[in-house]
Amino acid sequence: MNIRVTFPFVVLAAGLAPAQLLTPAWVELGDNGQVLARVIVASDGAPQTCPSITVDGVDHSMSLRQPVPAGFQPLCEYALPSAAKAASVNAQALHLPIPDPASVVVIGDTGCRIKGERVQDCNDMTKWPEQAVADSAASVKPDLIVHVGDYLYRESVCPVEAQRRCGGTSNGDNWNTWNADFFAPAAKLLAAAPWAFSRGNHEDCERAWRGWFYYLDPRPWSNTCWVYTSPYVITLGARQLVMLDSSAVDEDTAEPKQVAEFVAELQSVHVEHAWLADHHPFWGVKPAEKGKGVKALAAPLEAAWEQAKPTGIDMIFSGHVHMFAVIPFDSGRPTQIVAGDGGTELSAPVPASIDGTVIQGNAVHGSQTRVEFGYTWLRKTDTGWNLTLRSTEASAIVQCAISNGHAACGDPDGK
Repeated sequence: MNIRVTFPFVVLAAGLAPAQLLTPAWVELGDNGQVLARVIVASDGAPQTCPSITVDGVDHSMSLRQPVPAGFQPLCEYALPSAAKAASVNAQALHLPIPDPASVVVIGDTGCRIKGERVQDCNDMTKWPEQAVADSAASVKPDLIVHVGDYLYRESVCPVEAQRRCGGTSNGDNWNTWNADFFAPAAKLLAAAPWAFSRGNHEDCERAWRGWFYYLDPRPWSNTCWVYTSPYVITLGARQLVMLDSSAVDEDTAEPKQVAEFVAELQSVHVEHAWLADHHPFWGVKPAEKGKGVKALAAPLEAAWEQAKPTGIDMIFSGHVHMFAVIPFDSGRPTQIVAGDGGTELSAPVPASIDGTVIQGNAVHGSQTRVEFGYTWLRKTDTGWNLTLRSTEASAIVQCAISNGHAACGDPDGK
């Protein structure tokens, strides 16, 4: 079921002004083999043309994504043919998708939090390290990048008493804030490989939906906020990636209508040996009250999975909780990866292992958690995947071998 809310917009007509690029061009992946080249350009209120894109030696016109929402700079895009071998925008070569990617980066929850009295130090890269995380991730030259949602965290005006940490920054759902919280710090990574973007709860209809649907959602834009959007499948050779929108999840309550929505969505997906990416972990944990242990979250997703009983999914990538976790089970479930440690202030501490925790009747076995900034890097092996949690300094924090739903994890020093 799709629920939508419609808002006013500003139409920006095409004209004759030369295109000034505000971001690197990037490649993102959508449904039915769709591959999009996108770039954001400056308008300053004047009519605007898009740059051309060169595909296999032939120049083509990129299209202006319209209507441009008020407060945003325009986006230009071009649907690349599946047979394209090379493409570039303004002499910047684009990294096109390859079948069966062997090196995958997963990041999430990347923006700098400013909400009321909760103020992260956006001016200190050690305390808001998104750029360091992104630059390090770009250095491994991945074949695919998956963002598991929550891009924009600058929701409030920087308090007077916090000017040292966030003075002069913008806030709210507009170009300046999206640029500060995502596009500028992630610039190197944006250009490094094709992207699959997940929608987080910070991109719901009460927060930063305009930037999400206009800039990052691969589907047609109509100035409409959809509470729920249908899942879609990205196909890369033998590898499939299910993209599921969990932005509306009420994490603590299995409300029947919401459970039914996600049951229907899961039942609509038919895949084999696929991954699933969304924002809320299906079997995640968060710190329990008073710092004692952990408790499960995302009750609607847990309940929906048990009812829908989907098959063909080997691993799930999520964020939402600002930490890293590998959560395998004794049997019958995909391994849950949590990669919510991309820059936003971290969660309270949790145990390094949550083995024995029972979530919806199934015990966790072989888990690893870390409440540290970093990104998740997966490399294909003959039997599965090697997973590494890498720090902002590109050092390995956790290493795991994942195969057939089982994970063997430890510290790089062998512990």
